[in-house]
Amino acid sequence: METHDMIIIGGGASGVFLSLLLKDYGKDVALLEGKDRILKKLLTTGNGRCNITNAKVMEEIPSVYTTSLVGYDFAPLKTFPLSETLSYFMSLGLHFTTLEDHKMYPLSLQAASVVDLLRLAMEDKGVPLYLNEKVKTIQKKGGFFHLATGEKTYACKYLIISTGGMAAPSTGSDGSLFKALKTFGHEIIPPRPALVQMNLEAPFLKALSGVKMDGKASLYQGNTLLKEASGELLFTDYGISGPPILQLSRFLHPHLHQGAPLTLKLSFFNELTEEDLKALLLNQAALFPHRSAMDVCRSILPKKLTPVVLREAGMEKPSALIFENDPKHLVQLASLLKGWSFTVTGTQGFALAQGTYGGVAMNEVKPTLESTIVSNLYFTGEVLDVLGACGGYNLQWAWSTAGTVFKALT
Repeated sequence: METHDMIIIGGGASGVFLSLLLKDYGKDVALLEGKDRILKKLLTTGNGRCNITNAKVMEEIPSVYTTSLVGYDFAPLKTFPLSETLSYFMSLGLHFTTLEDHKMYPLSLQAASVVDLLRLAMEDKGVPLYLNEKVKTIQKKGGFFHLATGEKTYACKYLIISTGGMAAPSTGSDGSLFKALKTFGHEIIPPRPALVQMNLEAPFLKALSGVKMDGKASLYQGNTLLKEASGELLFTDYGISGPPILQLSRFLHPHLHQGAPLTLKLSFFNELTEEDLKALLLNQAALFPHRSAMDVCRSILPKKLTPVVLREAGMEKPSALIFENDPKHLVQLASLLKGWSFTVTGTQGFALAQGTYGGVAMNEVKPTLESTIVSNLYFTGEVLDVLGACGGYNLQWAWSTAGTVFKALT
């Protein structure tokens, strides 16, 4: 049996960060990772550039983080704030650049740089690392936690769960420890895919697959606007993707299949009003009456999108000459392009998700992130029921929760 004073389960961002902080203070801490290497998920963040944090996170906490616990103040973000995060990374030799939307990246713009520096720091500081050790059971006896993997057993006085949620399970965050946490009496808010593409109900999605348009997406339940976001929208054969959709997916699960249906309303040409767009379309038709409706829209809309929206606007023959079609359909087209509604039927799965909705209930966790049910049991990162927006916020949650547990244990 391997025995340490402290054991961290999970070699992701928060677990590795915490191991370094604790080792700096001479703590007997070890890290258990179920995969053959650590930080696999971190390599994929920020499209491979590693969006480490966001320069505006401290100003935006209430709007960019969500949890099921009403009134939660996201205290770890203040206990170990952005300034301390950046300072510690710089002590490891990492430098930053700030790009669009205040997103912060390593100066190299390579996630591998962050992973390599964290690995080197673990080696320099001598953090014991046990790979391919997937914890299957956890018991507490006589003040010690006893962990069992496939062939080995471990014991510790303090146990930190840093296993992540269920997004990108191929990297190791498969939710397998949630069952063990339930045996301790912890409530687990049912995990659901988040920061993920949405499934829509429409017969023409395959025809639109691959079409990109800038616009605004608004999520409604009945007539109530839940949230909206703007940016590049990408149609797929199952529904829709793009940065605004991933952001809106954070707010989908508490409402999906509960009460009124969820509707996604798309609006294109944000710089134009509906009247502006109507005038533009009618002017095009007047200038080129000898062209087909398809050709009249050629300079305005993507080619694959045009026949679909023309038919949705009531035009039966988009390939016919424009003067052979009733002008009212162009008026209807302008209205459609400023408010095209789809029924949301769900999301894609965890394999494509960047985050997890749900996890360990926050009303069972102290401000120090120690369990209120089991003494000396702590949690960090995505295993908790807190979800951040895209843009570096979830990684900041990982660093801040690790820092909060560090301060509690030192």
